[in-house]
Amino acid sequence: MKRLFATLLSILLLVSTAACSADVSQVGEPSQTTQATNPTESPVEVITDEVKAELDAVLAQYKYEGIVYLTRNGKVVYQSVSGTNDLGVPLTVDSPMFICSISKQFCATAIVMLRDQGKLSLDDTLEKYFPEYTIGKDITLKNLLSMRSGICRDYVQALKNPELYAQKTPEEFNTGMMEWIFSQRLNFEPGTKFEYSNINYILLSYVVEKASGQSYEEFIRQNIFQPLGMTHSGFVNEISNHPEWGLTYDRLMPGSQLGDQPQGCGDIVTTAADLDIWMTALKSGQVISQESYREMTTNYSPDQSTGYGYGLIKGIRNGWGHNGGNMSYTSRMYFNVEYGYNFFIVTNNTSQYRPDASDATATAFLRTLFEAEDAAE
Repeated sequence: MKRLFATLLSILLLVSTAACSADVSQVGEPSQTTQATNPTESPVEVITDEVKAELDAVLAQYKYEGIVYLTRNGKVVYQSVSGTNDLGVPLTVDSPMFICSISKQFCATAIVMLRDQGKLSLDDTLEKYFPEYTIGKDITLKNLLSMRSGICRDYVQALKNPELYAQKTPEEFNTGMMEWIFSQRLNFEPGTKFEYSNINYILLSYVVEKASGQSYEEFIRQNIFQPLGMTHSGFVNEISNHPEWGLTYDRLMPGSQLGDQPQGCGDIVTTAADLDIWMTALKSGQVISQESYREMTTNYSPDQSTGYGYGLIKGIRNGWGHNGGNMSYTSRMYFNVEYGYNFFIVTNNTSQYRPDASDATATAFLRTLFEAEDAAE
């Protein structure tokens, strides 16, 4: 079993983590990360100076340090960068950043792609892929995708036992963790209720491997990153020993020798420009069909205050996105087909860490943006 669960204290929050640039040599030089195929554009003036000043004021109000990146119909209309990386080097708009549970939509897309290729069905149960998981006979892949599986005791519970991970190899850790997952009872009957659990997407990532015959990382890279030209996106184990990220690992994993983040639920690091490519490709049918995209952006839990599709959360003005966070990073992405916006915000500012740092700022930012849209009509 390949490495799956590695960074431990980082996943004590609801959402997990991500990985770095596929070109590891560039990670320590964030200002150079998007020079090849995705040069950063200068902001195009399609929002007024007055609106820009209002957006600046939002960031100032929340004392937000990090990267804020807004495009409209493929053009950069607003960006803000402040703060430093772990080495004290100023961040740039091209700096690779952990996106945490934003990673889930990549896993969801992989499952949908395999379904569209005829390699699996969303009605498949976990019993097909994990015969040893006896209660899996009642859980479908669709239940996992929509967070309606009944698997709600997230694996952070297991991490309270330091013997599970301290000084363990990834293989030893994975064996212990999977044994723990398979020993847990369901909290409710599958399909009857929504509750967020990282375990859903960890299991889905293994289904990707079993259905595709590839490692999860290989599948995502060959079917998403490479075709879309996301040349500065990758996985956390590619940069776990890089000095720029070393202090982050010390904070997230004191006393542990494990070197990567939970697969499928939060293992990707990317840049603002690459994530913008991803959002545009997903909503425009470049990755999956429009029919499959509509399936991913269907709210399967209308009884909840927060609508959830497949790795995507329903947002303001019928947009979709996701948030993410660990002990060092918080992030949020959002896209809106009607208005043409793609939005990404991420911070690594742990000196004033708040679990909702990016969420609160992003919410205020987007409300201000759409209020300006309304006033202009």
